[in-house]
Amino acid sequence: MTVDDLLPETWPEETAVALDAWRQGHLISGDLVIWLGTAGGVDPVTGDDFTEIGEGLLAASAEIGDTGYFAVVSQTCDIAAAGPGRRHPFVHVCPVRDLGAVFDAQKIQQARDSELVEYVYLTKPPVTGAHWAVDLRVMVPLSKGSLVGTAPIEGFACEDDEIDLAARVAGKFERPALHDYLSKNLVDALNALVTKARKGSADWCEDIEQFRLWIDGPRLKPKRVRLVVITEMNYGSKLHKQRTDAIRDHWKTMKKPLRSVGIEQGPIAFRYIEDMKVKDYRDYIPINVPALGRGRFD
Repeated sequence: MTVDDLLPETWPEETAVALDAWRQGHLISGDLVIWLGTAGGVDPVTGDDFTEIGEGLLAASAEIGDTGYFAVVSQTCDIAAAGPGRRHPFVHVCPVRDLGAVFDAQKIQQARDSELVEYVYLTKPPVTGAHWAVDLRVMVPLSKGSLVGTAPIEGFACEDDEIDLAARVAGKFERPALHDYLSKNLVDALNALVTKARKGSADWCEDIEQFRLWIDGPRLKPKRVRLVVITEMNYGSKLHKQRTDAIRDHWKTMKKPLRSVGIEQGPIAFRYIEDMKVKDYRDYIPINVPALGRGRFD
């Protein structure tokens, strides 16, 4: 049997109409998750015991999540019965977690600021005032039949929040990843810089549209890296030089840390967004600095 064998020969009209009500980011009630484990022993990670069962991959299940909801993370066009969705009998869903039950206020704020890669914060949870988030660490297929006859539940306050979910799901699987120092230490340092500037009422950060990286060599083992600052103001004149000093000085402090992990530091570059070539924009690697408030860029 293949996935094609699970598709209806003709999608019933009432099914197509029902699926049209659903979109990426909607919630559905449920709490049971199924995954595959290796038979013939005890799984060293999950603890599933298949010792008395033969070889192969077997299904294990448990209630995962503490809210009784899942979020649909498939693209909206894949949910429908027409277009690409005609070839998809399943949608992918992730459990919704109650962060308020396990995290303190600081950790919850990090989730709200998109600083926890595994969680996407719900901006319109079904329970007023709840701190819920989509847990991207578990993603399972759900028959579209489960959506038929069930009303979708809103999880996000606006389209922009749903688009952010889509970007976060894409980012979860985007490869190759960056070197640990670039994806963690560098981002944290830039985030701290912008946060401090905002608290000090420094207005230079309002000119920054994005931070990107130019990397020489593999992304996981780069030879050389440059910080590229995409600006909404043309910094070409001497008049605006002082607005770049904070970032330039900060970049200089990172030379030794980069060298300590085997990465050569290249000079910082400022690029006025209206003068950028498409090729350059595409070649530079986006990094998400939450304090800028710009979201994630591709």
